[in-house]
Amino acid sequence: MKFYRDFCLAFAFTLVTAIAAAHGNDDHEHSAPVANAAAVAPRASAQTEEFELVAVLQGRHLVIYLDRFDTNAAVRGAQLEVESQGKWKLFAKEGETGVYVLDLPKGEMEGIGKYPLIFSLQTKDSSDVMTASIEIPDEDEAHDHGENGVMWWKWLIGVTSGLGLVLAALIILRARNARVKEGQTSFEVSPSASAIGKDFSGGAK
Repeated sequence: MKFYRDFCLAFAFTLVTAIAAAHGNDDHEHSAPVANAAAVAPRASAQTEEFELVAVLQGRHLVIYLDRFDTNAAVRGAQLEVESQGKWKLFAKEGETGVYVLDLPKGEMEGIGKYPLIFSLQTKDSSDVMTASIEIPDEDEAHDHGENGVMWWKWLIGVTSGLGLVLAALIILRARNARVKEGQTSFEVSPSASAIGKDFSGGAK
């Protein structure tokens, strides 16, 4: 019973210490950059039986990678028109092979939100229409979620490590106490055994 009582006390102490350490490091974690929260450019993808595309928002430009769905071959010389909810409709210009760039109108796709797009494609032997949406997230909110996740992982690792050390210390201490008690018991029994041996020898004479 004493062992389990000591373990519960040690558990409570480790838990309180870990929580205090997590809150104490909170300011440092807010000031330090989170490696896993690296910014990724907003993007959208779409595909049909014949074509597939990935549109990436890069500043004031929409970069569109256009391929054949079955072969992944870049689509050359296509006419690619992009429309956004009737607000604007523009043609993307081909730069590198299979890469089309569209210059966005001023003020478009600059704020947080979801932007539905319609891609109208025309090649020499085919035509198609694809739809997709580009979502611009709230970077501050994503940063906060990333920091909270890192903090709780550190807290969990700290608690687990602390409990392991405390449990190991308690087991070693208990084993040491058991050995000490065994030594004391042997010391107390030895004189009695010796006296009995002497009485027995005297009786035999």
